[in-house]
Amino acid sequence: ERERRREISSLPMVAAWLTCLAASGSALLASPLLRGAVVQTRHSRSVKMQSDPFATRDAGTGFDDEGGMVRGIAEGGLTLEQVTAAAGQAGPSLPVEKAAKLVLKDPEWNLDKMEMSATDKDFEIACNSMDDAEIVIDVPPMMNTFEDYFFGLTADSHSSFSISTDESSPLEGRMQRRGGEPTVVKIKCEPNGASGTFDAHLCFILENEPGFSKFYKISCTSS
Repeated sequence: ERERRREISSLPMVAAWLTCLAASGSALLASPLLRGAVVQTRHSRSVKMQSDPFATRDAGTGFDDEGGMVRGIAEGGLTLEQVTAAAGQAGPSLPVEKAAKLVLKDPEWNLDKMEMSATDKDFEIACNSMDDAEIVIDVPPMMNTFEDYFFGLTADSHSSFSISTDESSPLEGRMQRRGGEPTVVKIKCEPNGASGTFDAHLCFILENEPGFSKFYKISCTSS
């Protein structure tokens, strides 16, 4: 009985102690120093989620120029030097002496067009000025023997045109014999905001049989 009375009598003291503890906690939370620590923790958490593969940092500190931690390099991202080097890499191109031969033939009678023309076939494509358009031209083998070839756009072709070399046959190589697989050329037009009709000319040259070379005109209307 005496022990039970002692426990009951100690309850007010426990309640008072809890009240003091709660008041101390509120004061700490209201402290500017603690508020700053909470903000810093949230900031660190948001920065920790950054994973920009192009981010750069100081190798010694692990922080970028603004003091934020980055994980791009630590997780195998590209350095600024690597990005710059990749951007400067050019795609496949023809030797200068072959590129100089990418010119249209003299106009001659074209039976399919029923007119004089410097091209064998013409193509028309269209796109929005902020979009792009593509066309794939198949050049079938026309000889009974394997023939060396090369192809490319003429120097006066509009700058919006380019050959998608990763989706085309090699710029130079050996053509199949008649009945074999065609040589594939994929051409893209990117107006980059410009409107109008732009022209390009594709020359497919047979080195040893130039009289059988093929020439194409591609027109793109951008609106």
